[in-house]
Amino acid sequence: MSNPARVALVVRPGENPQPFVDAIAHGAGESVVIESDTELPSDVGGLMVAGEAGFLSSDSLPVALAQAIDAGFPVLGIGWGMHALNIALGGEHPIAVEGHGDPSEDPTKHTSFMAPGGKVGYTIAGSGWVTIPSAHTHGLLPAQVADGLLSSMYAEDQVVEA
Repeated sequence: MSNPARVALVVRPGENPQPFVDAIAHGAGESVVIESDTELPSDVGGLMVAGEAGFLSSDSLPVALAQAIDAGFPVLGIGWGMHALNIALGGEHPIAVEGHGDPSEDPTKHTSFMAPGGKVGYTIAGSGWVTIPSAHTHGLLPAQVADGLLSSMYAEDQVVEA
């Protein structure tokens, strides 16, 4: 049996990393939780940047994110992390959105479109309209997404979901 993949994990300051640690463990990985101002550990094979809140203009980009991008490491951004990745690559800050739930409550279900050719559709071998649980107060519109990033899923109001 091989060793589990080691994944550095940065969450938005003040948020609990445990749900993301659990997700990495569920995928047979081992998480290395680091602070936003900490450099990327040399013994990891990828980086997850995550958080429930939107990335605000007062937030700082995680140090490890720039290092992972420069080194060509795999990076997965979830929520706050997706916004941070977008900004790090030259995209715009997210905007406040209505009707997408509140992260402090149970996720709101809404209809989203999985784009053909995107990672989400490729991973589950499909594309089209699906109903997903989602809870976020900030989001990106297609024109705000950094050049080079491919949006894989859109809500009915065009907010990028993945």
